[in-house]
Amino acid sequence: MAIKEDAGKVLLFIYQSYIKDESINAEGLLQNTKWDGSRIDRAIQHLKNIDAIDIKFILGDVDGLRNFLFEKVTPNGTGMIEDKRKFKQSFGFGVNISSNPSLNINWSVSEK
Repeated sequence: MAIKEDAGKVLLFIYQSYIKDESINAEGLLQNTKWDGSRIDRAIQHLKNIDAIDIKFILGDVDGLRNFLFEKVTPNGTGMIEDKRKFKQSFGFGVNISSNPSLNINWSVSEK
């Protein structure tokens, strides 16, 4: 499991939910990814650290994933997603969101 790859997949999921105006929360991430909460937590923290998303951590956790209030995908995050070269450089795998805004995310870790 690679944190950068996990972060890229989580960012894609968040972006898709964000543009559809769907709520983004810990329970939804756990349900969709089927990952351990601490794995998602590391990916979320990475996205926050690289200024891809704006969130606030709040008290409590759900299966090891800290509760958070999602605010937005930042301009930096949008730039990463919508520029396929920048996305691949940032997360280690390629995606072209503009050609398929409703991506089917593969939540398993790929072998390199």
